[in-house]
Amino acid sequence: MLHKVQVKLISIVILFITAMPISFSALIVNPSLEIKHSVFVQPILVSDDDGSNTATFFGGASSQSVIKGYVDDIWAQAGIDVDFLDTHQWNNSIANSGTSLPRLASDLEWIIENGERANVTNPNSNVINMFFVNVAAGFSLLSENTAAGLAFVEGNGISQFVGRNLLSFPAGQEAIATVVAHEIGHNLGLFHTNTFDFSEGSKNLMWSGGRTGQLLNSSQITIALESRFSTPLTSVPIPAAVWLFGSALLAMFGYKHQLKTSL
Repeated sequence: MLHKVQVKLISIVILFITAMPISFSALIVNPSLEIKHSVFVQPILVSDDDGSNTATFFGGASSQSVIKGYVDDIWAQAGIDVDFLDTHQWNNSIANSGTSLPRLASDLEWIIENGERANVTNPNSNVINMFFVNVAAGFSLLSENTAAGLAFVEGNGISQFVGRNLLSFPAGQEAIATVVAHEIGHNLGLFHTNTFDFSEGSKNLMWSGGRTGQLLNSSQITIALESRFSTPLTSVPIPAAVWLFGSALLAMFGYKHQLKTSL
């Protein structure tokens, strides 16, 4: 088993990188709860300035249905329905690929701020903005067999990469859905589980090492349901924000993970 750990100190940010093999066959989740909350996600597909080199989303109607269904199955454990809104388009080469590689984690904040100025984000601050880009903030150019993301913890915003090769087969679609669901978890307030003693270990959705499942435990469900992005079906959530970083990367033949958090 490959295991690689690299630690760098950047200003007041610590960077952790790990890598190890991983594979999927089917979702490992707890039974669904009654759906009483909704989480709305605004997908923003980013292209270069001239409209070319558009980032990959979830593919055609069939693969979109499967991937969104997997995300729903994962978050149904918390009684949450995840609703992906109609996509917005944005032509911005810097947002799409950055200016140098690897991209800085701070590029995520740049993407969000400039997306707001370009009016491509959702006007409702309680809708999660997920930017689909060719190079996710905090990462280098990745294989098309890979899905990766960087997200704020308790804040609004996700920089998401989807490798197009994963769209055509079930295990690849599951890998995409797992990373997307994981990043949504960060916006909902969940940290990586390797900082806690969770009994399900690598089967937990928020595990930061090689993952074999997508479980959520009762503590995580409570946190997610209390998030401002988790809208009770009969009420309106209260805004709140804490700007911390969490990230995930999943590949069909390898796993790479990044965590950024303020000291």
